[in-house]
Amino acid sequence: MRAICIVFFFLLLPGLVPAGAAEGTRYDMLLAQLKAGNTAIDFQALRYARAELPGYNPYEALADPTKGDLIRAMGTNDLDGVVTLANQIIERDFTDIDAHAALATVLERRGQREQAVFELAVANGLLRSIRESGDGMTPETAYVVIGVAEEYSFLGSIGVQVARQSLIQAARGPVDALEVVNPANGERQTVYFDVSRLFDAMARLSGTQKTPNP
Repeated sequence: MRAICIVFFFLLLPGLVPAGAAEGTRYDMLLAQLKAGNTAIDFQALRYARAELPGYNPYEALADPTKGDLIRAMGTNDLDGVVTLANQIIERDFTDIDAHAALATVLERRGQREQAVFELAVANGLLRSIRESGDGMTPETAYVVIGVAEEYSFLGSIGVQVARQSLIQAARGPVDALEVVNPANGERQTVYFDVSRLFDAMARLSGTQKTPNP
């Protein structure tokens, strides 16, 4: 209890704690709760805190070769491979939506119901935190993401494919405009994602420290 009080004391005094340290503390607390089975945590806070950790690279997940191996393992029905690769990804990044979803699928097929329910709850919680951040219909109401991989995971979850992607500057900051197509009926639309947190993270990586978003 004393340790928890100390954590909250520091969170209330940002002037005395480096931003990265404060976010690391917040992320570690939320992650520990989630790993303990509490799937009612604030997934948006978890993602945002991760994006503000020292060394966080918002493009790393998209370029991770393990993700490609995971997709191939799913395609070839290599269940053991999916479990191994998904766990490797989750070990590095517990906010990876695809890894949790893939692991949930395999665990369900193997009859490991309790573990499958947990993994699916994590994947859905992460997706829900993106969905509730906006409506994606305009640059001003863009979904907020912490990495490009989240854009593709989210769009995949609603059954559309990316046809074209462009970066625009909106009043709220940089926004990704993704033209997507529904393969079921050919309908096209543009979905907008606020990528300001990606730019902030890259600025910190390059040494141009910026104040984290509230």
